[in-house]
Amino acid sequence: MVLIDEAKEDGHVEVLTGLMGGVLDREAVRRVLRKYDGDIDKAATAMIDGGERGDALPQLWRSNSQPDIGAQKQLIAPTAVRPNTPVTVDLTGDDDGDLQRAMRESMNTIQPQPVFGPSERPSDPNWAVVPSQQGSNHDANYFQNLERAIEASLENPGTQGSDALEPFPIEQQLRRDGCPVVLRPSIHTVCYAAAILQGLFYVPQVRERMASWRPPVMPGTREACVPTTGADYTLWALSEIFTHMDLARLCDLNVDKHLLAFDIEPWTSLVNPPGELSRKFFTKLTETLEKAFVDQFIFSGQAAPNPRLFHFLYGINTGEHVEVLHETPIVPIDVNPSDGGGDANDLIGRLSSQLSNPQDASAKQSVIVEPSEMVAFQLTRSSSTHLNTTNTSSERKPFIYPKSIYLDQFLKENVEFAENRRRQQHEMYAEAQKLILRKKSMTHFNGRDTLEDLRSTIYYYENVADSKGDAARASSITTIIGKLKAILETIELEIKATDEQLHEMRNEAATMLDCPELKQVRYDLRVVFIHDGLYGRKHLYSYVYDKDQWWKIADSLIEQVTEDIVLNDTSGLHLGAGPYLLLYSRNLDEENERLASLPWPGEIKDDVKRCNIAFLSQLPTEMDVT
Repeated sequence: MVLIDEAKEDGHVEVLTGLMGGVLDREAVRRVLRKYDGDIDKAATAMIDGGERGDALPQLWRSNSQPDIGAQKQLIAPTAVRPNTPVTVDLTGDDDGDLQRAMRESMNTIQPQPVFGPSERPSDPNWAVVPSQQGSNHDANYFQNLERAIEASLENPGTQGSDALEPFPIEQQLRRDGCPVVLRPSIHTVCYAAAILQGLFYVPQVRERMASWRPPVMPGTREACVPTTGADYTLWALSEIFTHMDLARLCDLNVDKHLLAFDIEPWTSLVNPPGELSRKFFTKLTETLEKAFVDQFIFSGQAAPNPRLFHFLYGINTGEHVEVLHETPIVPIDVNPSDGGGDANDLIGRLSSQLSNPQDASAKQSVIVEPSEMVAFQLTRSSSTHLNTTNTSSERKPFIYPKSIYLDQFLKENVEFAENRRRQQHEMYAEAQKLILRKKSMTHFNGRDTLEDLRSTIYYYENVADSKGDAARASSITTIIGKLKAILETIELEIKATDEQLHEMRNEAATMLDCPELKQVRYDLRVVFIHDGLYGRKHLYSYVYDKDQWWKIADSLIEQVTEDIVLNDTSGLHLGAGPYLLLYSRNLDEENERLASLPWPGEIKDDVKRCNIAFLSQLPTEMDVT
């Protein structure tokens, strides 16, 4: 029989209930505490990982270490790595029914808290009021998703302990030296979607378009209202997130409440790789954004700088016109092609192989009719290679993506010129193959290395053959040696000439499409999403390009990195994983100046200012906050 110190237990329950914002049922907290034999640290970790806390400040500013601040965690100096301190309790490793029932009961006690979000901000007297028909449904769906996420975690042992949000001193949460901001939801199953939202912020064209977007003014009203439903609700939530990412003084933001505006499919296991979930989420989100931006320009009567921000238009070229037009924001690239796609394992090489085949007539070529401001590439890997540790060269061959690409060769207006170049390139490669075969015929016969045999023969006559004092035999040996050496020299000279010809031919073929005529539409790499092959939030990370610097964002770690690291990261290669999504956008002249001061909505900027003041006021007075 286990004796329980009820007074001590009541004290622990009081502490835990207060830690969770006072929204959890005390008896539910007590059951969780008893589940962990009165260990308050383990019980707190379990509830933080599975429940939700309410705070005085807006949700976007909720800190995982300071209950009265909000969502930001520490950031060390740009080049330093912030140490990780994994929580030692694994809630998901225990499928006890009492714990599950306690968490469900806790969920039933949660009530929506005042947060920084479009659905709950008090109406501004200068804004017209539009009644919401669906606002309560968003909260209900959110809590249902949260409960499903908890249940999924309980069913997947070993996933939560390493994915718990970690507390850090408030002094280390201050954003310094122009470093980027990371979005960190409490629920680890939606971290991939938060990474997409985070990555889109670092695409200059998306940031500019979002800064200029405003909710439409409804008929019969004089001012726009804060949206609480539909597509406008999604864009307003994204506008809030982007404004905070641009102006907040904290380095990371908790966006739990703002994810209400996005329909996110949870990532619960490696059965569905994060790349496929990211494709679905990215496609659905960009469709919503694209339509809203087009509608905005149509409504205002203004001409969009480029109406196609995400979706480019492509089709099959027939010579006179283009048939079967399609729109897409994302291009799938097979990193490990099983269709004999050649040796090309780089982005442009795979695009050329997939969009156009030099051996086919130009009438069968896919072309881009109208390019977009940005383009995304999903790097796919066949299921047979995913998580397969077999040591094969195709699975372990890194995929190459450059800092900049030119899409001119795939545009409709360049189809004839580019196809002629590809045909010449193909002919050069064919000639190079003939030279390789010719070289092989000079050096091998019936599976033997003839050059090696020839050298062995010369060695024999020079060092082994004995004239036995016979002058005629000695003269014959000398003559044979001379002839053999002449043959060897002739072959070696021809091989050298062949190698030089091959080198020149390959270089010319490789740069056949690298000409001024096909280098007008340049796209620069903005974001790289990488999966190291294992499950959990800490096994997904990204590289973002901001203010002429590359940064690595990996959960609680933000550090400055070199371009070489970004372009040559081989993480996850041995597990059939690695980079799974690339975001490129058109090159911009003086983009840093263009993005220096963006016209974010004034009411959101005011909220950011208020939150900045609240955060800075809690820092030590002697701390330099400049």
